[in-house]
Amino acid sequence: MASLLLGTLSTAAPTPPPRTIQNLATFTRLYGYVRYFHPADEAATVDWDKLAVLGAARVEGVRTNAELRTTLLALFRPVAPTLQLVGVGKKARFSVQDITPPDRQGYQVISWQHLGMGQGSARSPYHSRRLHRPEAVKAAEPTFGTLTKSVDVAAHRGKQFRYSASVRNVAPGQGPGALWARVDVANKKAGFFDNMSDRPITRDDWSEYEITGTIDPQAVRLVFGAMLSGRGQVQVDNMQVAVREKEGWQTIFATGFEADAVDTYPQSISGKPDAKSYTPDYAFAVSNTSAVEGRQSVVIRSTQREPEAVSGSEQPLFARQVALGELVQEDIGSGLRCVLPLALYGTKDATFPAADKKELATLQAALQQLSAAELTSQNRAVRLANVAITWNVFQHFYPYFAVTNSEWPTALPAALRAAYPDQTEAEYLNTLRRLTARLHDGHVSVLPVGRATQVKYLPLAWEWIQQQLVITQVAGDSLGIRRGDIVTSINGQPAEAYFREAEQYISAATPGWLRYVAARETASGPAGAPLQLQVQGPGAAISRVTLHFTQPISSYATTRQGSASRRLSPSIYYLNLDQIPMDSITRLLPELTQAKAIICDLRGYPKSNHELLRHLLAHPDTAGHWMRVPQYIYPDQKQIAGYKFLSWKLQPKTPQLTARLIFITDGSAISYAESFMGFVEGYQLATIIGQPTAGTNGNVNPFTLPGNYRIAWTGMDVRKHDGRQHHGVGIHPTIYLEKTIQGVRAGRDEFLEKAIELANAP
Repeated sequence: MASLLLGTLSTAAPTPPPRTIQNLATFTRLYGYVRYFHPADEAATVDWDKLAVLGAARVEGVRTNAELRTTLLALFRPVAPTLQLVGVGKKARFSVQDITPPDRQGYQVISWQHLGMGQGSARSPYHSRRLHRPEAVKAAEPTFGTLTKSVDVAAHRGKQFRYSASVRNVAPGQGPGALWARVDVANKKAGFFDNMSDRPITRDDWSEYEITGTIDPQAVRLVFGAMLSGRGQVQVDNMQVAVREKEGWQTIFATGFEADAVDTYPQSISGKPDAKSYTPDYAFAVSNTSAVEGRQSVVIRSTQREPEAVSGSEQPLFARQVALGELVQEDIGSGLRCVLPLALYGTKDATFPAADKKELATLQAALQQLSAAELTSQNRAVRLANVAITWNVFQHFYPYFAVTNSEWPTALPAALRAAYPDQTEAEYLNTLRRLTARLHDGHVSVLPVGRATQVKYLPLAWEWIQQQLVITQVAGDSLGIRRGDIVTSINGQPAEAYFREAEQYISAATPGWLRYVAARETASGPAGAPLQLQVQGPGAAISRVTLHFTQPISSYATTRQGSASRRLSPSIYYLNLDQIPMDSITRLLPELTQAKAIICDLRGYPKSNHELLRHLLAHPDTAGHWMRVPQYIYPDQKQIAGYKFLSWKLQPKTPQLTARLIFITDGSAISYAESFMGFVEGYQLATIIGQPTAGTNGNVNPFTLPGNYRIAWTGMDVRKHDGRQHHGVGIHPTIYLEKTIQGVRAGRDEFLEKAIELANAP
C-alpha cells in the first residue's frame, strides 16, 4: 500500500492547501522529538529516513486534527509506546509509575546524550549515544581508489595536452568514477589540476571522457589516472595522453591494456599500485571484456562490504543526564501537544514498556516496501520528508541560532510549501538551498551525490569593487572584454539584481564570504549555455558580449598568480600560505630567520602549514576553550548540558621567527584559515591587513538525505581565543583595505603593496 500511495506523488501538483502544510509541520515537529530524544529500543532501530517518507505521504491528505492525531499515533506508537498526543491546554495523564516495571532488578535508566549530533562515525568529534547502550558506529567508508601513471613533460612545457580514456560506471547507483590529471612543477609545487569533480562519471555505457589543459612553464611531470570514489565499480580502457605540436597532436602515452595479463594489476601503468593512493579497500585487475569485443580493460572496484552498524562504546559521553520522569511537553501544531518521556527503564535486552509487536511489525513491513527506486526527488513524499529531516537536524543541533537572525520556526512551512510543487531536481535543490541559506553558515552546501552536474565556468572572474561588478581575470585576449571592465547588466538584468537572485541560495555568515561565493556561483552555469553581458570599458564605451560556460572548475582560478614564496627585497620575504606546503617553509627557515619582515598571504585556505605558527609563538598556546562541542540532552537546544572543549595546544618551536610579520586576509578565508588567523589575532603575532574573514569555523558534520542529497554544516561552536563571538564576525584586520578599479586595470595587488609599505616602514 505504501508503494502504491507514494507512486501517485510524482504527478504535477498545485500550490498545497494550508491544511496540508499544517499537517506536515506538525508531523515534522513530532518526528524530531521521537527520533532524537525518545530512548526506546524500538525507536533506535527503525529506518528513520524511510519513516519520514512514509509519514509525509500519510499525513498529507488528512483533513481534521482528530484524524491527524490518529494517523500520527499509528506512525509513532510502534516505536514510542509511551507517546501521548493531547489537546493543547489539556493536562496529560502521566505518572512515573506508568513507565516503571513491577520489579526494577536488572534495570537501568536509558536516555539520550548528544555530543553535537552523531552520525555513526567513530572518527568524528560528534557522537550520539544512549546511556547503557553501545553507540551504533560504522566502519570507515572507503574514500577512493585510483590507477596512477606519470610521464616526463619537461620537453612539452607551455603546450596544450589532452588526456582521454573510455570509462563505464558498472554500478551507477553507487560511487562515481573520474579521470584526473595533475601537472607537477619544480620544488614540489602544483600546477594544472582537474579531477572531474564538476562532471563525475555516472553512466553505465562506455563513453570517452577527456581532460584538456596547458602544461605549466616550469612543469616536471604530468601525473594522471582513473579513479572510483566510494563504493562501486568502474571499468577503464584506452588511456591516452597527447601533446599539441606544430604538426598536430602527438601521443606521448597510450595503453589499451592488451599486453597485460588478465586478473593482475596492469603492468602498463606500473608494476604495482601507487602506494600513496592504493588501499586494501580497492582492487585493480585487468579484465578480458571491454567496449570492443576481444579487447581488454581494467576494473577498479571497492572490496569492502557495506558496513553494518557495530557496537561502539557505551560509556557516557558526559556527566549530565535526563532524570526519570522528565518529559517533552511541547505544542506541535494542529491543536496537539506532544507528551513524551525522555528517560525509560531498560534491561540489557529491552526498554520498558515494550511496544506492541504486531503494530511494530506492520510499520516495519510498510517501511520495507519503500524501494530505493522510489526514494528520489521525483517523489513528492521524499521531497517533503527531506525538508522535515533537514529542519529537525538544525532545530535541535545547530549551535549558532543565538547569533544569527535565522527565524528558523518560520523556515519550516516556507520550505514545505516550496518543496510541494517542485518538479525538477534543479528546483528542489534550490528549495533546500534557500532553506539552509537561512542558517547563515558558511560551511553549508547542498549537493546531489553521485550525479554529474555538467556545470562549467565563464572564462573570467569578477568581484564587487567600489560598488561595481569588475572583471578581475580573463582567459584569453579574444573575448571582447578586459581586466578592469565593469559589468553593468547580465542577461538583461542589472548586475546587482542578478547577484541578489543568486545570493538567496547562499548560506554565509559574513558579507565577505557571501560576496566571494556569489562571484563564483554567478560565473558558473550549465555547460555550453550562453550568458549575455553589457560591459563598460575605461573610456565609458559600452559593449555587449556573449560568453559561454565552457571552463572546467580547474581553469576558474581566483587565486593569486606567481610563486608560492619569494624574496621581495634583501630583507623582505613573501609566503603565499594557500600554495606553499609546510615542508617548503621548513626548508626556508634559515633564510626567514634573517628577514627583517615576512609577509604571509592568507587570502584563501592554508596548505597544511599551520606548524608555521609554532615558529611564531614565544610561549606555549594556552587558549583551551575556543572550540566547543555542545552537549544536548533536551530537544530544541533547551538547557544545554555543557560543552566539550577542544584546542590545538601548540608549543613553540625553534627557530623562532622574530621578523616583523604582516598577514593579508579577506572574506575568502574560512574554517581552517580562520583557525590559523585566530592564533595570529589572539596572540597578536602580526599586523593583519585586508578585510574580515568568513566568520565560519568548526568541523563540518554532513548528513545524507533520501535520494542521495548531502548537506554539510558546522556542528560546533567556535569562539575567538578570548571567548568572544567568532561566528558572523570573523577575524578583523588591523588595517582595512579596499581594491580600486584603477588598481585592477593596472594589474596591481594593492593589498600586497600595502604590506610591502608596512614592511619597509621604520
